[in-house]
Formats: sequence, structure tokens, C-alpha cells
Amino acid sequence: MIAQKFASLGGSQVSLVHHLQHLDRTRFAPSVAVSNTGWLTAKLDELRVPWTIFEFGQWNLAALPRNVALVLRLRRHLRENKIDLVHANEHWVGPPCNWAARMQGIPSICHFRTGLQDATAHRVRKYRYARFDKVIAVADVLGRALARHMPDPGRIVVVRDGVEPALSPPRYWQKRSRRIAVNVGAIRREKGQDKVISRALPWLKASARHFLVFVGTKGHDASYLGQIEELVKRNGLKRQVLFLGNRDDVPRLLGIADVLIAYSDIEGVPRAVTEAMQAGRPVLVSNTPGMAEVVTEGEVGRILDFEDPMALSRALFDLSADVRPWVAMGQRAHERAGRYSTRAMCDQIQGIYNEALEGKAKQ
Repeated sequence: MIAQKFASLGGSQVSLVHHLQHLDRTRFAPSVAVSNTGWLTAKLDELRVPWTIFEFGQWNLAALPRNVALVLRLRRHLRENKIDLVHANEHWVGPPCNWAARMQGIPSICHFRTGLQDATAHRVRKYRYARFDKVIAVADVLGRALARHMPDPGRIVVVRDGVEPALSPPRYWQKRSRRIAVNVGAIRREKGQDKVISRALPWLKASARHFLVFVGTKGHDASYLGQIEELVKRNGLKRQVLFLGNRDDVPRLLGIADVLIAYSDIEGVPRAVTEAMQAGRPVLVSNTPGMAEVVTEGEVGRILDFEDPMALSRALFDLSADVRPWVAMGQRAHERAGRYSTRAMCDQIQGIYNEALEGKAKQ
């Protein structure tokens, strides 16, 4: 059984669907536990993967009675459906899944998908990482950060999120006069959309044919959303800075862009970076620890210090002045993205499943 808190479209949900698409059904019979219906449950129906609603909520003392009931219901579900292994696809659902699995005497695995702010001793205790048979980190930097607080670092395995291969070779837009930069990710403070806009202002104001496009759902921080909207309005950029909301055609949108901008001050490697590379697009990324695991400076894009107010605009002006070096970076990015396929991701996770099950069989 794989557990996922929300069914809305997001990186962890997309990775789960890709994993299920490649999972060996002769070996594994997957089912999914999720707290609501939405994009994910529709995809599960298409894949003919059964799913069950469980009310995953906050994991704290205030919610203790509800969480006890949740753990008991999960355990009953595991027993009645003869489930052999539990995989928490994100840490939010980890503790109740781990408790239920331990009560049932079966292995449990947890994905660590968030950022460095969650790789602390307190979070390791709260989300019970040390109690899982394996913890899957999506970047080396995250695995190292977790290892500092784990009594047995050998339980940590790094598996990068995979991206689907492009259906056709990437096309490049060398001769058009307009330039489009795309940012993909939920509109949240830690994703830094305000910094992206403010750092790109000189480039945006230099030409009406320079566009900045944001793809991703709006978060719940009204003050942050208002701050971004005011920044765009104050600079007269409503026609050039576009917010497309949640989309399930991100690869197509990346294919009509010139470059991806990925800012984060907490994540290891945002999924959008490898998606853009697969689409044959160069990437402009922040110098957050972990980005260099995928992006080589000057080879597939640029690693920028967003504390330098001009770094992003300088890179974008370079792109506008001569697109040819950027096309070459995009071509190299597409070649390199083959290392991060969904098939490779699924094969690694299946190997972890097999190891956990074999360890249980030997007990």
C-alpha cells in the first residue's frame, strides 16, 4: 500500500503515478491510501489501481484521538487486505503508516521529499524516520542532512524523482524575437516567485517581448499572493508576467519556453528542473545546496546567486542577446536528462521493496 496525503496535482503525486505506470504488476499488486479525491484518484482509476480514503491530518498531540483512530483503521485495512508492505510517499503520512505497519508486523518505507528545513533532529523524531525500514531521499544533500540525525544512516537511500521521456525530439526557437522564461511550482514563499520577478525586472522592462510565465497552484498565504500581485501591478507588467495556475501539460509548456527559472532556498532538486532538461531547455537555478547535483554551471544552464540583484537579469540578457549558446545548453540538458527517467526511478524503488520484503521473510 502506498499512502499520499492529498490527491491534488503536485510533484509527489506525479511521481507516484509514474512509479505505478512502471511497477511490475506480476510481482506487486499496489493500492493507494489518500485523504481526498482529485487529480490523483482520477489517474489511479485510469491505471486500475484501487484506492481508499483515509483522513490523514496533522501529526501532533492536539490531534491525538483522531490519529489513534486513524492508525487502528489503517492496521485493520492492512490486515483485511493482506498487505505486505507500506510506502508513505511523503512524510506527512509517514507516522500513522509506520505505526500501523509495525503493529501489523510488516515493513514500512518513507519518502523524504521536502527540503533542508525538515531535516532536523526534531523532525526526524516527529515523523519517525528512524523507525522505517528504509527512507528514500530525493537528493544527495537531503540524504546527508537526514543522516546526521539518524542512528542508522544505512537506512537512507537516494532515489531521484524521474521524468517521462519526451515523445518527440525537442524543438528550439532560435529565430523568434520574443523570449519566454517559465517558473514551475506552487506559489509559495519558499519557492521565491517574488524574488524571481524582482530579479527579472530589468529584463522584463527592456522589451515588451520578454515574458515571465508561472505555472503552479496558488498557495494559502494570502499576504504572499498579494505581495506578488502588487509587485506586478506596480511595475506595469500584467501583460508580460502571466500566472497559468495548475496545469497537467507542463512538458508542453516547457517545450514552447526558452528557459526555466527555478528558485528555492530549501529544496534539494525541484522536479521541474529535470522536466525542463528533458524538454531540452537550459535552466537558471538558485545556488541552493543540491542544485549542483543535476546542473553543471555553463553546461546545461546557470547556477545563480539570487542575493545578487542583477544575476538573473544578466543571464536573461545573455539569452536574449545570443540564443545559440543557450540552445547548445538545452541540447546537452536533454541528453543528460536520460539519467533521471521514470523507469530508472521505479526500478530503484522496486529494489527497495524487494530488499524490505526479503528482510521480513528472513525474520
